[in-house]
Amino acid sequence: RNTPNRKQDGEPLNRQNTTAPHGPDPDRRRAERSGRMAEIIVMIWLLVRWHQILAWRWKCTSGEIDLVARRRNTVSFVEVKFRRQMDGLAVPSTRQQQRIIRAAEQFARQRRLSRDLEWRFDLVQIGWPSATHPWVLRHLPHAWDASPGKNSFRRP
Repeated sequence: RNTPNRKQDGEPLNRQNTTAPHGPDPDRRRAERSGRMAEIIVMIWLLVRWHQILAWRWKCTSGEIDLVARRRNTVSFVEVKFRRQMDGLAVPSTRQQQRIIRAAEQFARQRRLSRDLEWRFDLVQIGWPSATHPWVLRHLPHAWDASPGKNSFRRP
């Protein structure tokens, strides 16, 4: 008799040693965990700097925004990039920037954000701690311009 817990030849199915052909890659899962941890660190950092967190890992049909924070009249749509080594800028691609902008527009419509608020697209990079450096956090406010006709990365 063939049951879901038995192979075709009747031998018990060892679920712990079988790997699904489409199962999550361990490196990918580790990267996702590191990214979530970086987002939590940035969230705490923003709270300490008197920001109100409006959303974390907000998803919609247009894309995903890592963090949405507000301080006074400024709403920051924050992209968090985690790198094991801080050997340069981890800049979102133009396509990813456009996706974040569209998601921000959808967020503003759904949450009915006031048109009087200033929008800002920030990039926060977090580096892995080492013996010489604790967590390295690099904040680039206004990382890219979302005004009509422009969408380019701005260096500080």
